[in-house]
Amino acid sequence: MPEQVKGAARLRKALNAFTSNFADDTQSELAKAMAPIASKARGFMPSSINLSGWQEGTQKGRWESRAWNAAEARAGVGYSTTPSKPNRRGFTTVARIVNASAAGAIYETAGRKNPEGRKISTQVTVKKSYYSYEYTRKGTKKESGSRNPYAGAQFIDALNEQGLIVDANSRTGAGRRGRKMKGRAIFRAWKEDGGKTNAAVNIAIDKSRSKFYKTAGGR
Repeated sequence: MPEQVKGAARLRKALNAFTSNFADDTQSELAKAMAPIASKARGFMPSSINLSGWQEGTQKGRWESRAWNAAEARAGVGYSTTPSKPNRRGFTTVARIVNASAAGAIYETAGRKNPEGRKISTQVTVKKSYYSYEYTRKGTKKESGSRNPYAGAQFIDALNEQGLIVDANSRTGAGRRGRKMKGRAIFRAWKEDGGKTNAAVNIAIDKSRSKFYKTAGGR
């Protein structure tokens, strides 16, 4: 969960250059603000999920590393107070909640774009006249390769039994509201926080800015 503060990354860099203690103090304050959200989000990760095909030892290939493991999913939720690289719009994330577990990330977001799951890929049988053989071509990566036409919906239904997707958007009025602020664990914790962490992060940045200006002889 990002908290974007204009100029905060430059401030942190300046604090580091002037005296490392100020930067350390900033990180400490940011950590205090983010830790409760991460802790609460870990508690929203279910102990088990009623999907036999998603348990460890039941998958092969790329899904083998995505099998559900409650301990790993919870351990994967944490926070970072190190500024990220600027994105395409030039924004830098100073403090954020992270989800390092593949299975945890799937639990968090599955169904927020396609509530009924991805559509089944189109399969086409093509005959090569020269070699005289046939093969099946599947659809795009945005489509499901499962033979079960209800696989996506059944998967999401099982996750919804553990926790529904929560919309953490707090903005009101006109304008587009992105689906990326929706989820079952981190975004649920953020929603229930009610903006307290946002305020705490801004206060921490303002305190560091004031301390730096005071010490540097600025206004």
